[in-house]
Amino acid sequence: MMLALLGVVAFLGACASAPNGSAEDEATAEAETYHGVGRGETLGTAMNAAKIDAVRNAVIDLIGDEAERRHEATLEEVLYSTRNPNRYVYNETMERLRSENLGTIDDMEMLFELRIRVDIPAVQSVLDAHRIGARGGSAGDESGAHTADDAPAAGTNGVTERAVADGEVEVAARADRSEAWGEATPEQQRFINRYIDTMTYMVYFNQDSEVDEFLQQNAIAQANRYLAGNDFIAVDSAQVERLRREQEYVYEAETGREIGMLQWIAQRLNADVYIEIDLETSHDSRADSHYGTAHVTMRIFETSTGQLLGAVTRQSPRTFSRSGAREAVLNAVQSTVYQAMPVVVEQSERQMQGYLARGVRYELVIQNTLDARMMSEFRRRLRAEVSDLITVSQTADETRYTVFYFGRVDDLEDLLYETSEIVPGLQNMYHVITRGNSMTFDTGL
Repeated sequence: MMLALLGVVAFLGACASAPNGSAEDEATAEAETYHGVGRGETLGTAMNAAKIDAVRNAVIDLIGDEAERRHEATLEEVLYSTRNPNRYVYNETMERLRSENLGTIDDMEMLFELRIRVDIPAVQSVLDAHRIGARGGSAGDESGAHTADDAPAAGTNGVTERAVADGEVEVAARADRSEAWGEATPEQQRFINRYIDTMTYMVYFNQDSEVDEFLQQNAIAQANRYLAGNDFIAVDSAQVERLRREQEYVYEAETGREIGMLQWIAQRLNADVYIEIDLETSHDSRADSHYGTAHVTMRIFETSTGQLLGAVTRQSPRTFSRSGAREAVLNAVQSTVYQAMPVVVEQSERQMQGYLARGVRYELVIQNTLDARMMSEFRRRLRAEVSDLITVSQTADETRYTVFYFGRVDDLEDLLYETSEIVPGLQNMYHVITRGNSMTFDTGL
């Protein structure tokens, strides 16, 4: 009973955080709240299955039961099989209705039942991208199916307004790229979903921080523990530390400190997103009772450009320890970081959806570009095969492009070879080096 009451309180608190706290906002939140039931071998898998069941019920409301069954295979691939269902729900509104082990201690079969608010615009965007439902799809004439205009309005500049709650700081939403670049094709949307589901994360602390290194390392360990425990790919912190200590000279020689060392390390280790942790802690003691608090800020960056994707802040409650003040502070840091990580991942994925609207951004350098006409032909042919191509600089020594492409770096390398083969004079172009999303070629002239 108490858990249910707490769930209702959390739900009402989430509704109250909506702009102006209007009755209309509360009604919208209630209308977007769905029931879900899930089973799994662990509590976590059962909970995720229940969230997806709630999303499935929302899909049925949006497009109708018959259309949902007809598109079941596609929906399973692009929506229901997601590794991170928090992308499609407001996790802070979850109300736990039932949690029970139907199996044994050695062979668990967890049942989880909940009510949770579904992020209707996020779900609708997936349906629209794959032409499932009212807008341009075969299910568009389903009776009772909603149109795109029926979906709840997104927040500022097309980003839903779920983000700023409980001390979370979100970067001002960028303009909706889907309007600027056109709606992604189903194939492009599948690429974006796969890219986001397989992103590599790197977590490290703010190098200007004066907090005890022991606390910093424990904060990193907790963040990586969350990532590993939820099947996300994370860079080992020992690799980061080793590169930081051993490669500072190389970093300075290569970059001239034009980019931050943390971004450079993330590029070297092929991380798609890197997270910088900043800590502020305090403690006090009374006889054998010790108390600690932690204020945690986690900034999220896209690696290739260093662009800030967002930031999450959390203030811990006052934690207690009889062992000592340091242990009290450590408890505060560990619990706060772990609680912040679901929001960090969700924000990373949400912002990367917009960031990838015109494809992955690659930096392409071609050396020995003496023939400007030849490079113009190469640029014209390559532009026809990619989402966008921008000339950054061009000299006889080298030409630099920014290329947006719906494909991995290996796919782009193959495309560059195919393009150079049909441009007179570039048949001998060869690959020099790839580092992260930066590629260098030589014309072979």
